[in-house]
Amino acid sequence: MYRNYRIIFSLAAMLVLAGSLTASAATAPSARAADSATGCLQKGDKPDSFKLVSKDGKSWDVWSKKVSLAGHVGHTVTLTGDVTKGGMAGMKDTSMSGMKMGDSSKMSGMKMSSGSMNVTAMSMVSATCS
Repeated sequence: MYRNYRIIFSLAAMLVLAGSLTASAATAPSARAADSATGCLQKGDKPDSFKLVSKDGKSWDVWSKKVSLAGHVGHTVTLTGDVTKGGMAGMKDTSMSGMKMGDSSKMSGMKMSSGSMNVTAMSMVSATCS
């Protein structure tokens, strides 16, 4: 008799577990939302490369196979796409020897990069970068 209760309890537990797994899979997002950023589109350091610089100084290296970016250099645009997070980029001088406390002049060549973006959509905000 106890054997029957254990079997019934085990089956009920498996059904509850299967139901909860199905419910969590149904509520999980199927696709990641794309990121967007607004700023001035500029020519990049290399041929056929571009950079988006926002008003707060963040920058993204941007490229696209779907959107023609070249005609919008010098425009304020909103770009949407997949972003890969960045780090320190564009360091001119990595030597910090001889630097004193509070002396930031030797770090002027450093710029923070917000990452790179594979652009999937673009909308123009302004024909200038002001």
